[in-house]
Amino acid sequence: MPPQGRMRAPHGAVQSRLMDAALTERWLTPDGLRRRERLVALGLRGPWREVLVGFPGVGALDPAVGDLRGIDLTQEELPGADLVRARLDGARLDDCGLIEARLDLATLSEASLTWARMDRASLLGCVALGASWDDASLEGAVLTASNLTRGSFRRTRLRGALLTATTLLKADLRCADLRGTEISCCDMEEARVAGVRTDRPRTYARETWNQATIRALLGSGYPSFLDAILLWPGPMSFRGLTQGAEVLRNVEAGVEASPGVDAEILALFQDEPYPLHWVGAVAMLIGGARKETLDALWSRLDKGRVAHPQLVVVALLVDPAFEAKARTRLDAPSRLGPEVLANLAWALSQRTGHAVNPSATTRTCQRWFDSLRKQMDPRIQAQWIPLAGQ
Repeated sequence: MPPQGRMRAPHGAVQSRLMDAALTERWLTPDGLRRRERLVALGLRGPWREVLVGFPGVGALDPAVGDLRGIDLTQEELPGADLVRARLDGARLDDCGLIEARLDLATLSEASLTWARMDRASLLGCVALGASWDDASLEGAVLTASNLTRGSFRRTRLRGALLTATTLLKADLRCADLRGTEISCCDMEEARVAGVRTDRPRTYARETWNQATIRALLGSGYPSFLDAILLWPGPMSFRGLTQGAEVLRNVEAGVEASPGVDAEILALFQDEPYPLHWVGAVAMLIGGARKETLDALWSRLDKGRVAHPQLVVVALLVDPAFEAKARTRLDAPSRLGPEVLANLAWALSQRTGHAVNPSATTRTCQRWFDSLRKQMDPRIQAQWIPLAGQ
């Protein structure tokens, strides 16, 4: 039996990882490097499958398929490549030129195609589970009846593409360009669509907001963050970061999509519904803070509204002058209520390392701080101001 408290990986999963590693490593042998060079020279057109005869692992598949599993074709130019029915699972095709390539019925599961150039390519009926297409160009491509479950399409250009009857279950489409894209009969259950660019009018279900409020928000000065506000799980989840990873991703999409993120953050703080202040504060955590946005955050904090615990945490993490601003307010307690003062004292202790007695109020700050640390991308956290002991 494995040691108590530890679980051994299922035998099948271990075998699968070993097989994937072997499929990749075969291309790094002298024989594999020679075969890859010949494949590239042929542009993966014509009788390229003959190059694979006798190559390790190929015998397990139909010779007509073309076993390219695990190959690295990063930055190769292969326009018009004939990859019909090819097996490209786990392949690296980053920044690869595959304009007008034919990949009908191919498999690309767990492949990496970031920045790939695949305009007008044909991927009819392909299977690409968990593949990464971030920043790729697939304008005018045909992906009809393909299975793209769990695929990542962040900022992918899909203008004029055909995705009829395509499966996009749990796909990440944040900030993708879908203008002119045919997406009828698609399965998009649990897909992330915040920040998607489309020429279709956006509609939102009535959940936290009523329809009159939704119409008012649609005419607001923060259009890039409407999805973070109006899509599930909704702005009230910011209070305790319930479904936190999802709402944080939606705000991140807003930051990426915004042509003027600081102006939109200021507009969020200037509006009255306090959930909007949470959205603006989180946008600062992700996109950075400037003097104007910091001034707006502190102005809202000074009013002591419901959102103040979360605003205190954000100020702590992004304002280099937090200590001086917090001490100024603690030295003039009549300006603020006791809860705001307690939260500022807690946050100051995180900066200085001097402990304070916890309270029900400060526990809200601590829980929100812990949730941020747990759920936000480490690359974003690396931009925050270090606290005592870090």
